[in-house]
Formats: sequence, structure tokens, C-alpha cells
Amino acid sequence: MKTPIKKIVIVGGGSAGWMSAALLSKKFPNIKFELVESPDVPTVGVGESTLGTLNLFLHLLDLNDEDWMPHCNATHKLAIKFTDFYKKGEEFYYPFGLKDKKNTISGLNDWYHKKLLFPETPWNDFYDCMYSNMPLIYNNKICDNVTHKLEGYSFKNDVAYHMDAALFGEFLRDKMCIPAGVVHTKQHIEEIVKDDDGYIDYLLLKTGEKVKGDLYIDCSGFKSMLLEQTMNVPFESFNNLLPNDRAWTCHIPYHDKELEMENVTNCTAYNNGWVWNIPLYHRIGSGYVFSSKFISEEDALEEYKQYLNSDKMRYYDPNRSDTLEFRLVKIKNGTHERCWEKNVVGVGLSYAFIEPLESTGLFSVQEMLILLFQTLENEQVNRMHVDWFNYMANVTMQSFKTFVTCHYTLSSRRDTPYWKHVTENIEMDPRLVDKDLSELHTLASDIAGKMLRTHELNSGDGGFPDIFVGNHMLPVNRMSLEKIKYDGLYIGTARTVPTIVNQTTLQYWAQKKTKNELIASKCPTHYQYLKHKHYNGKD
Repeated sequence: MKTPIKKIVIVGGGSAGWMSAALLSKKFPNIKFELVESPDVPTVGVGESTLGTLNLFLHLLDLNDEDWMPHCNATHKLAIKFTDFYKKGEEFYYPFGLKDKKNTISGLNDWYHKKLLFPETPWNDFYDCMYSNMPLIYNNKICDNVTHKLEGYSFKNDVAYHMDAALFGEFLRDKMCIPAGVVHTKQHIEEIVKDDDGYIDYLLLKTGEKVKGDLYIDCSGFKSMLLEQTMNVPFESFNNLLPNDRAWTCHIPYHDKELEMENVTNCTAYNNGWVWNIPLYHRIGSGYVFSSKFISEEDALEEYKQYLNSDKMRYYDPNRSDTLEFRLVKIKNGTHERCWEKNVVGVGLSYAFIEPLESTGLFSVQEMLILLFQTLENEQVNRMHVDWFNYMANVTMQSFKTFVTCHYTLSSRRDTPYWKHVTENIEMDPRLVDKDLSELHTLASDIAGKMLRTHELNSGDGGFPDIFVGNHMLPVNRMSLEKIKYDGLYIGTARTVPTIVNQTTLQYWAQKKTKNELIASKCPTHYQYLKHKHYNGKD
């Protein structure tokens, strides 16, 4: 940065703009802030699902659930549920929280070996063994660790949220930003003027007023007014890996909140993409994400209506789609080469977006803001700080690109041209093609290791094991296990468990499952918990 940062100008409102203003104005009270948004530009407003890492963002704002949830029709989220992704009629999960590796010899490998030694073990047993919250998820319950204690589960850290993202932005604006002195300017920007060194000098508004700052945060959405259009930072498309580029969305009224207000985001694979169901307190947010390469917008809408009218919904209503209003959203999968260019930082859609299968919309906003907050804590931001910021931003988005792509490429579905394409034609890593066979084992291990290291949420191994197991894949050397059997540690038909999976581990997993099921049976349903805890008994 050429000069110390005394004023920050944020371009664009919505959840990204007001999240930026809220966090930075709270952490840097000596810096002036102004948010400029056009009164004529609507927000995208489809991001309503979060990951558990949002708790860190809320903690930085000193916000408790009771402070903001009722204002945003928010509900709780314990996991992402993937229905029909591996194959039709089967589901798997990405639960939130740390994996339980107590009483194991080699961590997750113990369960992988259990599955190989006892093939009849259900695949979802992985989640039962590694997470304490699965009985809550299966039975749509909430445990806040106050009335009932669930060991290995943190209500404060392991529970994410469904929310109305537009209302969340408005809450931050009215309750935090404006009271903190953030100037809110609702004017159209006519011109963005740069100085001789290529830095933004000022914004020229339609009224003729000039808005000048030392650092500009671009929250202008896919338009990327500052980062792309003004600073000319190139955009890297992810369409070769993630072909979904459209989404039909709608808001669905409840029939039965007790049944339909799930404590998970339900993602269901469909003919040419997938459908999300996100239960808020007042309605369900839903959308059909699809690829226009395989189906027209019109036909996709008809497919979506068929889904909504089918028994795939928690509450069956064959005429549901007749009364709904639908909106088409165009998706721009990819990232700009740099998140920070001279005195411009992109936050949200203006920098990067990955289709919403893993709820990465608001996640990318909070991650860039926390990284920016940490960078601005330096007395004077220099080139090294900016380069490190860009490196970390790129690692975050590239690793999530790989993570989301795995949900498709690992599937066994081949029932439509779309699913044949995403499972057979997507090249996950060009280094795996046309290589000498002797190199492939080392290369594959290297790639897998990097994937696990770069995708760190609450646990060092992140969500990759959950998705791999859900798609019936085990990252374990089967030949090593065969050698163990051959060497006499696993002999005969008695199924004596070898030392790599000891009886203590198996007993611990079985006892934990029984104990957690008992605790869950005593907990309130998701709807009842919210109704009495945050919504004053109102439906």
C-alpha cells in the first residue's frame, strides 16, 4: 500500500458488503468507513446456508445466537446431507465438528480397516463412529449441551446456520455498522478514476460527488466493478471441472414445520445437476443447480417442478409448484488470479464463486474478511503482506474447487448424459494423464496429501474422508491388509480382529453409538428447540 489506511470504501451492499463493514469497523475503530451501493442494483440473495466456520466470524463480532438469529429467520445446521449422489436411493453426510479418534491406533485408518475386514459394515457407520451428533441428525434433534451433554460435540463450534442472507446483511447494517459510524451512501457510481500508478483515486457518483479512500473493497457481485473491470485482474473459470452454470430458485411455504425443518442442508442429485432444500424458520429456500450444456433453461424448470411435486420432498404435495414463483440465477464458477490488486480487495462474488454444493458462498466472504482483518493488523501493509494474502486466498478457493468436484467425479451414476460427463470426462489433475505407470502411485499420494492439507476446516483432514467414504472409497492400502492376513494376524473363519483394529476401539464405537442415541432421544426436535429458544413460541 502506498499510504497508511485511514479510510476504507466498500462498493456494494448485500451480505458481503455489510459483513465487510461490520467486521472491519469493529476491529479498526480508528479507520473511517463508507459503503456505497446503487439503489437500482438488487443483491443475488441465494446464499442461505453456512459452514461451521461462521462461528469464528460471529465470535469476532461478539454476536450470540439470540442476538441475530430471530432477525434473520435463522435455523441450525448440523451437516450437509447428500442424497442420490453416489447412486439413487443412497445418502451420505458431511457432519460438522472434529472427528472422534479416541481409542484408535491410527486415526481414521482404524475404520477403513474395519470396513475391509468386515465388508457387511454399512458405509454410514463411518459417521456413527467418527461423530457424536449423528443421532441428532438422523432424528432431526438439537442438543445445546446445557440440558443434555453430548461428549465430543460442541454446540458453540460444531453447529452452523441456515439464514436469510439478505436479512443478515440488513441486521449488520442497522445494528452494527450504522451505529459504529459507517457512512451509507446510496448512489450510482458513474466512473472509477485511477491515478498515474494504477491505484483507484476516487469514485465519481451520479450526483458529481467524489468518494475517496485508501483501500477499496469490491462487493459488487459477479459484476466485479473494481477488481475485474477497473483493475483488469484476469478471471480463471472452473467450468472445465464444475459445469453447472445456472440455478432455478424459489421460496417454499411450510406444510409441516416439525417434519420439514431439517437440521441439515439437503442436497439431492437430479438428472442434470442437483436440488437444495434449506429450511429457514419462515419458509424453505430451494434451488435446482444445473448445466445449460445438457439441458435448456425451460426444460430445467420443468424438471425442477417435477422434483418439487414428487415424494423426494419431505412433505409430499403433487401440486406444490403451481403456486411458487421461480427466479433464474446465472452462476460464474471460478476465481480471479488475485484477490488483492494495488488498493482493491475483492470479497464475495466479485473475487470468486464455487457453485453452492458445499455452502461456500458466505464461507468465502468470511474467509477473505478474516484474512484481511489479520493483514490490516500490521502497522503498514507492504508487498509481502499482500502477496501472502493472495496466496492464502488462492489456496482456499483452489482447494474448495477440488473438494466440490470430488462430489461428482466419485459418483457411480451414469443414468443421464450429464452424469456420464461429470463422472467420465472431468480431468481432476492433468498430471495423472499420460504418465509412466511407475510414477502414478507416488503422484496420487502426493495429490491426495495436498488435497487433505489444503482443505482444513475444524479438522486437519477436513471433509475429504466424509465424501470419499460416502462414495464407497477407502484411502487405505488393500495389499497391506492382505499381507497382514497372510502373515497370520487374521487367520481362519473366526474373524479375529488384527492389532490394527483392536477390540477396545470396536467396543468404544458401539458403546458411544448406544449412549448418543439415548441422549438424542431426550432432546427436543429442531423446530421445537428454535420455537421456544429464539422465536418466543411463535410458529
